[in-house]
Amino acid sequence: MERRLWYIKHAEFFSWLGDEEQQQLALRTEMVSCRRNCQLFFADDPSDNIYLVKEGQVKLTRTSAEGREIILDILGPGEIFGELALAGEKVRSHSAEALRDALVCIIPRKIFEDLLQRHPEMTLRVLKLVGLRRRQLEMKLEDLIFQPLAGRLALALLGQARRHGTTEKDGSIRIPITQSDLAHLIGASREAVAEQLAELKRQGLIDTSYRAIRLTDSGGLKKYLSGQASGKPRKEDEL
Repeated sequence: MERRLWYIKHAEFFSWLGDEEQQQLALRTEMVSCRRNCQLFFADDPSDNIYLVKEGQVKLTRTSAEGREIILDILGPGEIFGELALAGEKVRSHSAEALRDALVCIIPRKIFEDLLQRHPEMTLRVLKLVGLRRRQLEMKLEDLIFQPLAGRLALALLGQARRHGTTEKDGSIRIPITQSDLAHLIGASREAVAEQLAELKRQGLIDTSYRAIRLTDSGGLKKYLSGQASGKPRKEDEL
């Protein structure tokens, strides 16, 4: 109970609630540990829970009829997903899977709806989150249409570094992502991504290691991005 309460208190989405409501929420939620590749839900599953990432990372994915996967988003500690259950979604439109070992809080939809009824102002937070996710999907589609592979890769690396990167002692930024997941994130083949990463490595902009990529020259990567031809340029901080 104490551990659940600590995470709820430190989640920005719930930090403004009073102590008593935070305690009640902690009592009525479930906290689960998920190993890497653990499936939290599949597309077409009932949309009956909302999830809060407490530790680790979770990826949201869609899979085509041919079995091709694309990563819609990668979420880290403090971020919520499954929120479309509050917007009338009956079944899931995508899947959720632990990208790294994760600790996740599961909040039944009914409990979350009761919370919204007591705090109508919280509904605005949910609407903003839904709107943000929609905008992210629109930008991803724009990238797939307008950005060349090299541009999509640079945008993804800079965006993941900003959201999930950790700064090392030498000043580089470590991004915990595999080349395969990076390929699924930008809609490309692993082979094509590996080739582009090798080019960035030759230019001294990145380095690669087991299940991670390090940005060794973020400024250089931004200049590299600005030099890529694109029908619709976009800044990396819009990710």
